Amino acid sequence: MQDDRRSPHIASVAKAFRALTLIADGTGATSAKDLASMMKSPLPTVYHLLNTLVAEGVLVRGERHGYLLGPRMGALADAYFEQGEPLELLDGPLRKLASQTGETAYLSAWRHGDLEVVSTAEGSHAVRVAQLQRGAHGHAHARASGKLLLALARPGQRDEYLARNALVKLTRNTMTNLADLESDFASTRKAGYAVDNEEFLDEVSCLAAPIMGFGHILGAYTVSCPTSRFARVRDELLKELLAACNEAEQLFDA
Repeated sequence: MQDDRRSPHIASVAKAFRALTLIADGTGATSAKDLASMMKSPLPTVYHLLNTLVAEGVLVRGERHGYLLGPRMGALADAYFEQGEPLELLDGPLRKLASQTGETAYLSAWRHGDLEVVSTAEGSHAVRVAQLQRGAHGHAHARASGKLLLALARPGQRDEYLARNALVKLTRNTMTNLADLESDFASTRKAGYAVDNEEFLDEVSCLAAPIMGFGHILGAYTVSCPTSRFARVRDELLKELLAACNEAEQLFDA
């Protein structure tokens, strides 16, 4: 008796996703021949698949007859991470960070071309930084989380933000020279975390570190501290901050 049930999966879509994954996992342009071998598919079939993806802007042809991810993939990735869905998972480690340090902590991420606070957790110290409101944004050049997310953004995304937003002087320490800010971005990328040394608010210092998932930056945790005790507790704050980011990243590896 013949089974008339049909698979809910479309083979050509599955093959396209497989090709995209193989190209994304590679270190450079991948040829059609290589993909056909890895996918165990006929070369003409793979050519048709790749030509369709190129026509849609999902792939581009590399200079040496290979294929690379195209601009539409970047747009899709940005849209996915800006919608907020995966960030709900990150509230647990954020609350733990605030509890472990006693300091105010918050989570920031890209939202519609801006850098926004999407969640906050209040510290327990008697003297602490006032809790930021969810949705707070602006002046990314002066905030630890903003500088971190700008430093790790694609150059085009960073340039677009800086072109639209003036480098306003908020405190005596705020950097308003683009060259100084670019130097700070380079230092941030090298260190793996960012520092706000009374650049956004007087008497407030902050540390921010990235949360990575699927090879993409999901957001940043920040811990804020009165400057009066920042130097004394900075190393411990950084340790707890990096531990929180690591815990958050494990949620996406599970």
